[in-house]
Amino acid sequence: MPSPRPSHLPPRSDRQQAILRAAEQLFAQRGFNAVTIRQIAEAADVPLALVGYYFHHKEGLFRAVFAHHGHLHHEAMRALEEARRRAGEPDGLLRVVDAFVQPLMRWRGDSASRHYARLLARELAQSTPEAESALQQHVDPLLQRFLDALQAALPKASRADLADALRFALGAVQAHLGEHRLDKVLPGQGVEPGTALRLSGFIAGGIRAVLAPTVLSALAPALMPPRARGHTRP
Repeated sequence: MPSPRPSHLPPRSDRQQAILRAAEQLFAQRGFNAVTIRQIAEAADVPLALVGYYFHHKEGLFRAVFAHHGHLHHEAMRALEEARRRAGEPDGLLRVVDAFVQPLMRWRGDSASRHYARLLARELAQSTPEAESALQQHVDPLLQRFLDALQAALPKASRADLADALRFALGAVQAHLGEHRLDKVLPGQGVEPGTALRLSGFIAGGIRAVLAPTVLSALAPALMPPRARGHTRP
C-alpha cells in the first residue's frame, strides 16, 4: 500500500498551483536560464520530486505557465476580432489599438497575472529558445490578430507600414508590462488608472500621424481617450 500523504501537505491540486505560481514569479524575475527546479520547489514549499512528477522538466513547467494563462490570450483575440469588424468606423484605429492595449494592461494590474505580464515582457524582449514553442502557440496568434485588425483600420497602408505600426505599439506596451529603466528614472510614476487609456491614445495618434498626416486633424477627437472626449471645459 502507498504511504499516506503527511497531513500537513495541501491537496495535490493546490500544490500544483503553488509550483506554477512560484515558477511564474521566478521566471519573470530572473529569466528561464537563471532559475533551477530546486529554487522553484523551495519557493513553492513542495518536495523537489513533485515538480518533476507534475511537469516532467523545467521546459515543461515553463510551457505550463504560458498555457495556464492561455485563456487571457483568447479573450484578447476576441476583443481584437470585434474591433476589426468595426475598424471602418471613424474611431476604428483607436478601437483596434484599445483592444490590444487594454487586456495586456489589465494583466499587469491583476495580482493573478502580473508576474505573467512581466514574464511576457521579458520574453518579447529577449526570447529564450525554450520559450519559442510557447510564444508560437500563445503570443504569435495574438500579434497576428492585431496585425489583421490594423490592416482593416488602415486598408491603404503597406505591409511594411503595418509591421512598423505593430512594432511601435508592442514596444510601448512592453515598456509598461515589465521592469523598465524608466521605473528608476521616474520613481513613483508607475501605471495609474488612466494610463492604459492614454497609452491607447498615444499609440493610435502616433500611427495615424505617420501613416496619414493629412487626416490627423480631422480625426483628432476620435484619437482622444474616451474620458477626455467626454470632458468639456466649463
